Amino acid sequence: MTGTECFRAALNLLSETPDSGAYYEQFALGALNQLISNSLREINAERVFCAEQPFAAPPRMAALADQIPAGDWLASECFPYGLAALLVADDDKEKFNWAANEYAVRLLRHCPAQFTAVQEMV
Repeated sequence: MTGTECFRAALNLLSETPDSGAYYEQFALGALNQLISNSLREINAERVFCAEQPFAAPPRMAALADQIPAGDWLASECFPYGLAALLVADDDKEKFNWAANEYAVRLLRHCPAQFTAVQEMV
């Protein structure tokens, strides 16, 4: 999936069209790079599972036309919701909360392991 395809999917989730959501396009690349950075653990877990070398640092997209450097499930099922949340974070808290929650729920469907902090025993 390309960044452009993900951006259009995010606009669709926000009930926007490419014309009505043109304002958000200027923020899409930065938001996608933020999602990639925030999802490095999941991206690397999949790369290790597929016998690929994990990334030492989060990869960066240079343009929306680039392929998203993540597995198909993450790019197509999770990232549109995460991108939608980031695009409306300052404008619409209700849409932000909905999209962020959907992103988290979908991410947990594919990554059911949960990390907990080590607690000191007394």
